[in-house]
Amino acid sequence: MAERWYVVECFEGKDREVYGRLAALGFEVWRPVLKVRSASRWEGRPLEAKQRRSRYVAIFGRYLFIRVDMSDSVYSAIKEQPGVDAWLCFAGSDEPATVPDALILHYRQLRLDRADVSIVFTKGDVVRALQGPFATFQGVVSRVDSRGVLCVEMSIFGRPTPIIFPVGHVELVEHGLRLPIGRDVKQRLQKRA
Repeated sequence: MAERWYVVECFEGKDREVYGRLAALGFEVWRPVLKVRSASRWEGRPLEAKQRRSRYVAIFGRYLFIRVDMSDSVYSAIKEQPGVDAWLCFAGSDEPATVPDALILHYRQLRLDRADVSIVFTKGDVVRALQGPFATFQGVVSRVDSRGVLCVEMSIFGRPTPIIFPVGHVELVEHGLRLPIGRDVKQRLQKRA
């Protein structure tokens, strides 16, 4: 049997660790990432005081592509690695699904590093989900954390439901209301200048 591409699903947050472990064992593993630049601004601070951060986000989330010559021993050796949840299989079977070489080649040739995301989100902004089960849904940003992860409240089942999104998975529809800069903040800014 020849080597083919397969997909391994990792536990949430373990994909980078599993990638390193499988690569150290000599397997050809591919984990495409996207460089995301985000900026955040807190209420009451001027727009110039926003914090900029860069980080890498796995494009396919917790899924890794691995090229192996499949056998029972390879199947179980990879499945039993810490952090590995399962093989991506054909529907209704335990047989791991193969990924066509042409698809892997296509994704590898894309210039993903040029698709930087540089957007400032603040509380109250209206955003639209770009991918996943909530694609095309709109919601209001209720929180932005220091890692550039947004908590967006979307109307699901007739009530607002908080959903977590990485910055690169949403697009800005409309800026929310910005709080005016208070007199004390203006005075501090003038003292610095």
